[in-house]
Amino acid sequence: MTQTPEPISGPAPLDPRSRLQGQTGTTEAGTLWLIAVPIGNLEDITLRALRLLRSVSCIACEDTRSTRQLLKLLDVTPPLLLSCHEHNEKERAQDLIQRLEQGEDIALVSDAGTPSVSDPGYPVVRQVIEAGFAVSPIPGACAAISALCASGLPTNRFRFIGFLSAKGGSRRTQLQELVEAQETLMFYESPHRLGKFLSDASEIFGASRPAVVARELTKKYEEFRRGTLGQLAQHPGITRGEVVVLIQGQSEAERIENTDINALIAEVKALNLSPSASAKALSKRCHLSRQEAYELLQQNRG
Repeated sequence: MTQTPEPISGPAPLDPRSRLQGQTGTTEAGTLWLIAVPIGNLEDITLRALRLLRSVSCIACEDTRSTRQLLKLLDVTPPLLLSCHEHNEKERAQDLIQRLEQGEDIALVSDAGTPSVSDPGYPVVRQVIEAGFAVSPIPGACAAISALCASGLPTNRFRFIGFLSAKGGSRRTQLQELVEAQETLMFYESPHRLGKFLSDASEIFGASRPAVVARELTKKYEEFRRGTLGQLAQHPGITRGEVVVLIQGQSEAERIENTDINALIAEVKALNLSPSASAKALSKRCHLSRQEAYELLQQNRG
């Protein structure tokens, strides 16, 4: 059923909030707003995000200098800015909870995109929820989703991985664990490691696996490089700017090619089924016709 959008003019709609019972009566608690900000193009800020950035009592941000500059560009007078990064967010959460208890509305933002998606924010969100306060997302820019929808790779199933280890051995191990994934895989990678990442991925996933490198999304020099992992590894392109790498999931043909047929035959034979039932079971496991499965079983009798 189609929902009617909220009006963008007039009084701001009230969102459900927690209620705290104090000694002097009931006090309305504040809300923690998770506000997505542009990843490049300033026009990607939403009207709702702007309204809230102008109305909250404070903004918890990854880098106060970056956020102050962003607010200036958006023509938003900065409220109190509190640093909230990976080294202090657990402690900062307690300060934010005290402010919420006093009825303050707080915005949580990262330097770019959606907070807590491969950026600081999760520990804060977790503690605020556990303390019983409302947490509400303000949707907006996200580099991974933006890259996916324009990649040309399957979008019906996808898995966000984010950054892998910077160490070559650990990165290769992490990639190996994803070889059989059938979803489109989405990675973030730093520009100076892109070549090594693509080289490792080409070797582990196979040089023929379709992939896309997206960089500088929504900016002047936005670029999508599409091809196979082998092609992209040979020519990774300009290695600067924010990078998203997308790799198509394992195809059915690849899965069958990499399947250990002998192991599946042994598995089916151990079930002690009739020849017809065994052929049916093997055909499902190998995606073969029942006749082909029967012939394989006959060839491996004993």
